[in-house]
Amino acid sequence: MFYETWAGMEENFYDEKFHGVDWMKIQGTYAAYLPFVNNRSDLRILLNDMLGELNSSHQGFNSSGAEERKQLNYVTNQTGIVFTEDNPLKVDYVVERSNGKHAGVNILPGDILTAVNGVKVDPKIDRDYYFTTPSIDQEIVLTLTRAGKEVTAKVHPQSSGALKNNLYDEWIAANKERVKKLGNDRIAYSYMKNMSGGELESFLLDMVAQENNKEAVILDLRYNTGGNVHDEVLKFLAQRPYLQWKYRGGKLAPQSNFAPAAKPIVLLINEQSLSDAEMTAAGFKELKLGKIIGTESYRWIIFTSAKGLVDGSSYRLPSWGCYTLDGQDLEKEGVKPDIFVKNTFMDRLEGKDPQIERAVSEILKDLKK
Repeated sequence: MFYETWAGMEENFYDEKFHGVDWMKIQGTYAAYLPFVNNRSDLRILLNDMLGELNSSHQGFNSSGAEERKQLNYVTNQTGIVFTEDNPLKVDYVVERSNGKHAGVNILPGDILTAVNGVKVDPKIDRDYYFTTPSIDQEIVLTLTRAGKEVTAKVHPQSSGALKNNLYDEWIAANKERVKKLGNDRIAYSYMKNMSGGELESFLLDMVAQENNKEAVILDLRYNTGGNVHDEVLKFLAQRPYLQWKYRGGKLAPQSNFAPAAKPIVLLINEQSLSDAEMTAAGFKELKLGKIIGTESYRWIIFTSAKGLVDGSSYRLPSWGCYTLDGQDLEKEGVKPDIFVKNTFMDRLEGKDPQIERAVSEILKDLKK
């Protein structure tokens, strides 16, 4: 398994110079540890460390077996409640679209949690203790005090991953509202979490809803985790008007129906825009579709496939590099913004977003012209 993984990389790694690493020497260095591999965990560490020598993205060795299967797991039942920072039992607010926000669930800001499923909450114990079970419960009953009176709320709990997605959507909605306010409702804002077919469809539908009624477009690819729809996104953004038409007595309307390239466009990227988001940004820059604002992208762009081994283990095989037209390797160079703006940790704590603010500012200057 060790030698097959090494050979697979030797024959197929996208860079024949192996990012400057002596791959043959690496084999000998790590093979010396093979006699000391006692279990699957040791093998994972050995092979992932060896692959890590390439300093390349989209890498990894995966292996699992019955001998490692955990007999007992624990999960935290999430309700959608965000508690205040100064009181871990006081409700600050309930996250939009979370299960705690459903109609009929009686939870309000300012409520104090006193019991979970009838068990009284001790303020000296970690709150999550009362929400932790071997699996997600079908229903959880919360007892709260409100203005001196006791109230109960029944919630169908959700996973931490589902709540994280609700918080993500809440952040996106806040961004859209920020752009609407700063741009006087003149700018379309659209966000893509990744470059999958589903996100592409959502983006196109979002543009159908907004683009004809707006004078400019902001496409936000910050924190985008990649995929493979860059070509479709760029084709849409590159559309220009080429004719006008009208029905008798009507107003002239442009053809094609959607022509974003005739308007100011800003693409937002940051240090966590990766993989296909970087290809999209590189294409956006090459096609001169507008301004890129933010920070340099992550440098995490290689197209990979999975290669299976005899026991069902697998490793990632990066065989396709991605290069600009002048030959720059995006895996090493990333994409640089036209206007560098960094959002700091303090900006986040204070509810600020200098990158969006600069994007709106640049668009408003272009619209004046």
